[in-house]
Amino acid sequence: MSKKVSKSKPKDTIKVIASVILAAVIVEVCYAGYILFEKYKPKFKSIEVEIGTVTSLTMQDFLKDKKYEENSELITSLEGIDFSKVGEHKIKLSNEGREEEVTLKLVDTTAPTVEFQNITKYIDYIPNADDFIIKKEDLSEMETSVVDVPEINKFQDYDIKVVVKDSSGNETSNICKLSICWIKDEFTMEKGHILTKEDLLYSVEQDSDLLDDKRLEEISNADIGDYEIVTTKDGIEKKTIIKVTDLTPPTLELRDITIYDDEKVSGKESFILNCYDASGEVTTTMKTNINYARLGAQEIIIEAVDKYGNRVEKTATLTIRKDTVGPVFYGLTAISVAKGASIDYERGVSARDAKDGACGFNVDSSGVNTSVAGTYYAVYTSKDTKGNTTTAKRKISVNHDQADVDALVRNIAAGIGGGVEEIRDYCRNKIRYGSSYGDGDPIWYGFNNWTGNCYVHAMCFQALLRAKGYETQLIWVTNKTHYWNLVKINGVWRHMDSTPDRNHRKISIMTDDQRLSTLSGRDWDHSLWPAAN
Repeated sequence: MSKKVSKSKPKDTIKVIASVILAAVIVEVCYAGYILFEKYKPKFKSIEVEIGTVTSLTMQDFLKDKKYEENSELITSLEGIDFSKVGEHKIKLSNEGREEEVTLKLVDTTAPTVEFQNITKYIDYIPNADDFIIKKEDLSEMETSVVDVPEINKFQDYDIKVVVKDSSGNETSNICKLSICWIKDEFTMEKGHILTKEDLLYSVEQDSDLLDDKRLEEISNADIGDYEIVTTKDGIEKKTIIKVTDLTPPTLELRDITIYDDEKVSGKESFILNCYDASGEVTTTMKTNINYARLGAQEIIIEAVDKYGNRVEKTATLTIRKDTVGPVFYGLTAISVAKGASIDYERGVSARDAKDGACGFNVDSSGVNTSVAGTYYAVYTSKDTKGNTTTAKRKISVNHDQADVDALVRNIAAGIGGGVEEIRDYCRNKIRYGSSYGDGDPIWYGFNNWTGNCYVHAMCFQALLRAKGYETQLIWVTNKTHYWNLVKINGVWRHMDSTPDRNHRKISIMTDDQRLSTLSGRDWDHSLWPAAN
């Protein structure tokens, strides 16, 4: 019997193909929709951050999923945001060029950190929250307060609720103990401190009689340790502990020392100027080994330790040097003597060496001739034990006398001609104009220093005129502001002036009238001098 084969109908095939195509279209549409959804789906999120926990954020902190990190960027700058302050900030970001805006919220949910303390006060005390707080910290501003303040009217302990609240409403509170008392529970003092009633009592004015002065003095002079004082007020007995401590190192004061290379210091005491401690017992130690072979400065460390182990170190400088400097002379002031006088060259003179102290000295006065006026120098020499020699000169002035003046004038006169105008021009040209009157000896001064005012010029001119045999008189205006000479020439008197000042022209061989015309209104007493007509 043969099998019967069925044949597909064309309509069924078309349906299958259509179904497949439809399914493919649906998948493609779904995939395109998915792609489109993913593209426009928000990639970033708003975040909330506790203030003070971070100092900066990055783009990654705002991502909803790390897979969006690629092609994402932060547009808004975060540099200007203060992460220590509460607030909201709008932040712009982008992914594949599409921008989104999210919110950064900075919040404060952390209560202040507070260190509280119990306190003791007098009976008139009004509670203040800050008195119970040692330290408080928060990123925002804080307010402190006392809650349910009890009536304070007895010497006893009170519970005080202290609250610290920040600007966001976060708060920290604590029950602190307020002890109302007339005296402190405990007082710590450094040894050497004088214990006073002010140190212990809250109101010395009202409770001074509760403390015994003798007991305070005993504790002031006591060694380190704990001491008890008992006081009673309003039937209440109170024990106060006085802790005497010694935490202060000794006082140590050092000095620097300089020695020579052949000397040694006598130990640590050489450096110590002062060392004191309230305990009365101090041990000092030089912690540096001195290197005597080393020239120059080196640090010396001295340590002082008291009986309780408090210690201090100070540094001094030891300088070791060679002795290469000779003695120093003192008293080598210039000497001025008359001709022929004897000189005590050693009087008032000393030589002293920095290492050896007083030293002897020798004087070489062979270059001094007291019989002739002039300036000389005596030579002083001193030597120390190391052979360092110092030589110094001392100025010796032998004063001139009238014979010296006369000899000087004769010598100058011998070198010039005898005409009155030649003599006048010699003085005018050789002696410069200056302000000095000649220090009491105008002729010597003028011919040695070659300077001087009109008085010096007139006196020097007169001296040379007389040396050449002329009769002459010194003459001056009535207020003595100018001097010159009257010279007798061929039996008649004439005015002559050798002053080289620019205000005095070549005034020579003038009559009275001629001379008056050059004096700018000044005049002389005509009754004192002969007329020059």
